[in-house]
Amino acid sequence: MPAPDHSYFTIWTIYHDPDDYPGRWVLRAHDIFPDTGMRSHSSCFVAATLDEVRAKVPAGCTCVGRTPEDHPVIYESWLAEAVPSRETATEIAAENRMLGD
Repeated sequence: MPAPDHSYFTIWTIYHDPDDYPGRWVLRAHDIFPDTGMRSHSSCFVAATLDEVRAKVPAGCTCVGRTPEDHPVIYESWLAEAVPSRETATEIAAENRMLGD
């Protein structure tokens, strides 16, 4: 049986004109944990223009646009690479120490 995947990825979503920031552009992040759910970041970035909010998307993210099922205020989403959870990172560090790396 394969080991469980403890990694997660972050999706950065750009919203236009959401209820909490009318007339503004908003960038919010959500960590997605496969098979277990998601966790929204507690902060967001609010801007007057799309260019301003896009400038806050972390480097290395890939734009995946939007789907017809998305809420109308969602303008586009960006995916960051999957990263190991703290537990997995600790396991990797321990293995590296044992291997002498």
